[in-house]
Parts: sequence; C-alpha cells; structure tokens
Amino acid sequence: MLYPSVVPRSVRFYTDALGLRLSDYSGEFIAFMHGAHASDHHLLAFAKSDGPGLHHSSWDVASFDDVGLGMQQMLDRGYPDGWGVGRHVIGSNYFRYVMDPWGSFAEYSYDIDFIPADIVWPAADHPPADSIYVWGPPMPDYFIVNHETAARRQKAA
Repeated sequence: MLYPSVVPRSVRFYTDALGLRLSDYSGEFIAFMHGAHASDHHLLAFAKSDGPGLHHSSWDVASFDDVGLGMQQMLDRGYPDGWGVGRHVIGSNYFRYVMDPWGSFAEYSYDIDFIPADIVWPAADHPPADSIYVWGPPMPDYFIVNHETAARRQKAA
C-alpha cells in the first residue's frame, strides 16, 4: 500500500518542528527541504514509498572528484548499494547516493544550488522526469522504496 500523503506530512513536520523550508518538489512523489539560515538546495528529501521515512540526506563535498572518492570509499568498506555518479536537474548538482544500514540514502553532492537566507525561494512543482537526473546510470529499482518499512515487516514475520 502506498501512503499518498506521506511526503506532504513529512514536509509539514520538518517545517513546523525544525524550521526547514520547501525547496522544490514533484507532486506528492518527492520533496526537497533546505535550512532557513542560508543552505544548499536541500538537506533532506522525502519520497513517496510504501510507508513513511526519510529518503535521503544531502552532504556537500568540495569537488566533483570528492563525489567519486566518496563512492570509492564506501565501495571499499563494503557498501556497494547506491546510485550515481550523475547530475540532477533539481538542485543542479553532481551526485552519488550510498544506502545506509537502515535503507535510507546519504547523497554526496557537489555544485548544488545555494539558497541565501535573505531571499524567498519560490518552491516549484517540477515534472517527474526532472526529479531524476540530467545524466547518469539508470536509477536502481530499490531507490524509491522505504526499506525501513520492509525491514520491520521481515522482523515481524
């Protein structure tokens, strides 16, 4: 079962509780949130899946090489699941995602849009295709899945 309101509910919670702001979104499919006091395009993202949960956190690195070096470091330490290297439309950044032990993702991000504190960022509703990438490898089938929910189901069984 999909939870159609999970993304808007997550946006409301993180706005009300932590003061994050909506950067951009694609319908109820995905939402990106930034900090109120000057921030990268997004610090957190929430994606529609089979249950509530964080999709990914975004971590700014100093260069495009650092995206690749971060990917290699995680591969060397036994964390092969992820996606990238590629470039996004929304946020305009280079990326590599690595899956954490709980099934969410950490995004190595370089050259992402920056949102100054003294402007009002007009969050836009982008077409679904723009929420994926400009270029990069195909998105793995496990990328938009709430693995935390799946793990809970396996433990309960």
